[in-house]
Amino acid sequence: MQLAGWETDQVGLWLAENEEWLLLRQIPVDYVVDGYLLLAKAHIISRKPAKYRVQTEQVLKLKGIKAEEPVGFQFSDTVEMLRWIKQHYGLFEFADEEETIFLGWVSKADPVHFWIDFLTPRGTLDASDEEDKPFLISEVQFIRFDTDYANSLKLLWQHKQRLKLRKPSDN
Repeated sequence: MQLAGWETDQVGLWLAENEEWLLLRQIPVDYVVDGYLLLAKAHIISRKPAKYRVQTEQVLKLKGIKAEEPVGFQFSDTVEMLRWIKQHYGLFEFADEEETIFLGWVSKADPVHFWIDFLTPRGTLDASDEEDKPFLISEVQFIRFDTDYANSLKLLWQHKQRLKLRKPSDN
């Protein structure tokens, strides 16, 4: 799939769709399946199949990869899906443009905007002014979850949180 304003295509194994979203098992490169990808249909400009689709399908079949939705997943409004992802997977990644991908979870929302708590590539919460920046729900182009990268950062953050709890107080 090609998103408006993006040079790279988003590739995946089709799982389900509704009027607003398309759910895929993400294939970031060749035959690697990594997490789930929700694409906002409003931002899709082309749904052309990948060049090597037949071969990719064959390899995925040989690997035993099945086109199964995440257990308990249901399409809903964007913020509710983000909250479901946080509850079941801990983190999500999303983009409102190609160069900028955000990782975290929803901290608050209104009918038009949402705010997130950012997780940095170092596995820490971002304490910058960026965390006060609202995002327009209508500008979210995709949401990724259960990726190796997000799961790795979640583990790192959880480890750092446990270390903080074990640290003796300075009293």
